[in-house]
Amino acid sequence: MKTTRTKTKYEMAVVANDFHVPFHDPKATKLLEKFLADQKPDLFVINGDFLDMWEISQFDRNPKFGRPLLGEIEEGKKILKRFRKILPKAKIIYVEGNHEFRLRKYLIRKAPELYGLPGLSISDLLDLKNLGITYKAVKEGANKFSDNWIKMGYLYIGHWDKANKHAGYTAKNLLDEKGVSLLQGHTHRHGVSARRYVDGKELIGVENFCMCRLDPYYVSKPSWSQGFSVVYRKKNTGRFHIYPIIFVEYKFFFGNKEYSLKGKT
Repeated sequence: MKTTRTKTKYEMAVVANDFHVPFHDPKATKLLEKFLADQKPDLFVINGDFLDMWEISQFDRNPKFGRPLLGEIEEGKKILKRFRKILPKAKIIYVEGNHEFRLRKYLIRKAPELYGLPGLSISDLLDLKNLGITYKAVKEGANKFSDNWIKMGYLYIGHWDKANKHAGYTAKNLLDEKGVSLLQGHTHRHGVSARRYVDGKELIGVENFCMCRLDPYYVSKPSWSQGFSVVYRKKNTGRFHIYPIIFVEYKFFFGNKEYSLKGKT
């Protein structure tokens, strides 16, 4: 697969988001790892909310469901180490989401004297430098979460501060507001919206599933979907194509293969 992409001058990216460690789904994570190990993408994007930062949330929390922050960080590091072991040569980018931003918000409100000290950032706590993972943070100096993204050709891959209750409406609203093709985390579901303008310009917006549990204690039967997206981009151009992949009973098809927790066939 790698040789084929090189010969055809295409690069492949896998984009996954909203793990919300420690509320991630280990089975869904394992299924993603099997796909990464088989396909060996050139780029892997963790598109926000990899960590939940439950213990420092400003929302009321049920103490019976507590998750120590240190345990959350250690669990996140284990998963990131597995990703890097599976993809030793791939570029890995971690986009800061609104849940990672909780750490900055906490320091600003509760411990401003400690803000900016070495070791007290998501990048330092997860040891991203040693793992060779690039952290795309919200701009320095921001005191609240705002849109955060990277670009892959003409496609903007990011964690925008916008979520609608109904699938597809977030993508639609973002297309209207931003005027670019985009792949959005944050909504925990899948939705697509497309535009074609009078000048022939084509845009697409995709809401990119989630990798967290679908039975969280804090929401009753949410209409979420697990999965990720594969993006192909023609090298030296902005052209791209998105292949959304949804998990159904921890199985999915890609190309001529079926992936499951048992492997691929």
